[in-house]
Amino acid sequence: MADRPSDAERQQERDELKTAAPNAGGGFDVQPPHLYYSSAVVRDGQFDYDKAATRLVSALNEYSQSAGTGWGPDSFANAYTQIAGKFVRVWATSVLSVGGVAVGLTMTANNYQAADWSSRGMYGPPPRRTPPAVIDRQPDYGKINDIKWSGTGEDADSWAISGALGEIPDFLADVMRPAVEYGLNLGHLP
Repeated sequence: MADRPSDAERQQERDELKTAAPNAGGGFDVQPPHLYYSSAVVRDGQFDYDKAATRLVSALNEYSQSAGTGWGPDSFANAYTQIAGKFVRVWATSVLSVGGVAVGLTMTANNYQAADWSSRGMYGPPPRRTPPAVIDRQPDYGKINDIKWSGTGEDADSWAISGALGEIPDFLADVMRPAVEYGLNLGHLP
């Protein structure tokens, strides 16, 4: 995909495409302009959907090393990492699908236009619209931070862990880990 249109450019295009609701006396009469407008609305939804995934990953990445320590929290952290990664990959794939819907609506409207043009015996090329600019490559939202406690203060968002260990070097953190685990009772029930 070339450059993504800005929010303002997309809003302007959508406003230009907006049509009055069809009045078919209770029937079903969808005209190409309605499909073009629907295509623009779906395309805008794709961009919003993509932004939501970026916000989600940013929010999740604020919680590094927050699972605690011990077998239970470590197991939970491993499952969390696997499931969160799959969830984000599925979300990225679904972003592509939404773009496909927007392009498909425009192509359908173009085909309606061409069929109508041909059936009325019109000469020359039928009127067509270029499909909307959509996200056409699977987005990469990045890796979700591991919530497993590694024993150092790096990337630790828990005040107890970062306060107790701060920026202690790894070799010293390994020595202090049993004392910190006992003192903070991380991952253990009383």
